[in-house]
Amino acid sequence: MIRSSRVTVLTLLGGLILAGFSILANGQIPGQLAQDFVAGSVPSPEDIAKLEKEVGAKPDDLHLTRKLGKGYFFQFFGEGDADAAPKAEKTLERALAIKKDDAEALVYLGALHIIRARRLEKNDAAKQKASFDRGFELVKQAEKVDARNGAVISIASASYLWLPDSYGMAPYVVGMLEGMRKGMGPMFLQFSHHGQQRLLLTLGQALVKTGQLDKARAVFDEGLKVNERSLEAGLIRAEIAKLKG
Repeated sequence: MIRSSRVTVLTLLGGLILAGFSILANGQIPGQLAQDFVAGSVPSPEDIAKLEKEVGAKPDDLHLTRKLGKGYFFQFFGEGDADAAPKAEKTLERALAIKKDDAEALVYLGALHIIRARRLEKNDAAKQKASFDRGFELVKQAEKVDARNGAVISIASASYLWLPDSYGMAPYVVGMLEGMRKGMGPMFLQFSHHGQQRLLLTLGQALVKTGQLDKARAVFDEGLKVNERSLEAGLIRAEIAKLKG
């Protein structure tokens, strides 16, 4: 299990800051850590069909294969399309067959296992635990391969909190995201509204899990001010309501 030691967090912090500066300046989609798709939107069926055709023509192209796997992932995660989950798994595994240590394919595949365990395997404790464990190992492996990768940062921090509390990852996520915000300073505000709110939502949830309720409320309030009409604003309000209850 990853420990939230001072050395670990400081080492990771350097990577997070460099990743943020690099991606904000050079990313194909400005203001996002994760690339390939616009944050907060699910790829359309037409986009997926186009990617499927491109992958069919170039089956050994890592970027196209991984992008298609991510597209299926977002259909499952964002729209709840259960049929997309096995497609995402198969396609991301294909990407890893092309390059076994691809950090993005690893982190999305790990997140997929964790989300599937939460959504689809609640009635089978043994199967759910196996999926949680597999997802956890894949996300950790992604961090080991490339902790500076923007997709790894955003997906890993959320994935660790989707795991049961018994995995003990909340303190690590707090260190990861607080360090990132402090290190980036005003550059954090250059993220898209979706990106800012998602990171603040994750940080607030991690603070709640570590018993820092006042601090969590302040983070949720900050996230809400970014955009009060977004989908993420609704999620943040739900977290605030839990604190009030």
